[in-house]
Amino acid sequence: MALRLLRTGGSSWVLLLVLHHSACDGWSVSLLLKELAALYGCAVTGEPHTLPPVRCRPVAYARWQQEQPDGAADERKLKFWLRELEGVPFTVDLPLDRPRPKNASGRGGAVMFTVPAEVRAGVERLARQRGTTPFVVTAAALGRMLAQKSEQPDVEFNISYANRERREFESLLACTITGFALRVRDAAAGPFAALTDRVARTAMECMDRALPVRRIAPALRERTGVDVPDRLDVGFAYQSTLDAEVELPGLTTAVEDLALAASRTELSFGLVPAGDELKGFVEYSADLWDRTTIEGWTRDYVALLREEADRALGS
Repeated sequence: MALRLLRTGGSSWVLLLVLHHSACDGWSVSLLLKELAALYGCAVTGEPHTLPPVRCRPVAYARWQQEQPDGAADERKLKFWLRELEGVPFTVDLPLDRPRPKNASGRGGAVMFTVPAEVRAGVERLARQRGTTPFVVTAAALGRMLAQKSEQPDVEFNISYANRERREFESLLACTITGFALRVRDAAAGPFAALTDRVARTAMECMDRALPVRRIAPALRERTGVDVPDRLDVGFAYQSTLDAEVELPGLTTAVEDLALAASRTELSFGLVPAGDELKGFVEYSADLWDRTTIEGWTRDYVALLREEADRALGS
């Protein structure tokens, strides 16, 4: 971790915090910001801090992982994934702005967007009505948009999963995040409430048996002969645990991400609750798409989310 405090004006400062993702995930960032606010407040007032003692360290988490039964349990998980991924297209055939290069350059960009408060409220009402979560509703909407644009009946994308299964892991400063493949079936048409129900059932089954695609790929190749990529083209993260707001006494503060001109996957969507809204981002490959195309897709996504939630709620 690296820290730099930069003066940018007479009364303005920037605290630059650099963290390697291998050591810190979004959940940990929220913890760090809360601790920073608490310690800064104590420094201003001269009061001793009341932060709780560290309950879990990365070595304890690693030891817990090593102690988990892996033979028979992994075999049961693999059997589930063999059934779940049978016949699935491992690519989402989205329209491109230019031909796909033989070797990806890694160049990319990021587009930020906002899901307005009234749309978020509709998402949450629908989630309560269907007995599920806003993550499921927003993932179902992404599945529908991808299916419509690719003209595929089923689409598959990677879900980022916090992977903190025990209460003591909630205070852990580390990178525990993993991922799993979410198959959205018959996504392009039909009642959105029914699609939401299917995604809810599938997501719960997948979370209970979560394995990253790179762990499943060798078994799928061996048993089915299908060439499976180690990483899916599209990713989605609903970061309900990421709290990027911090209040420091005597200061007006804002937390901002630095968007690098790079892409780790072809397309990655993310949503973060912020006040009454959802803040969204899309990281995309500049080898394949122009920024204007991705900006259009973010508008399409917000419009689809609004229309489908309203229709499902009978508005």
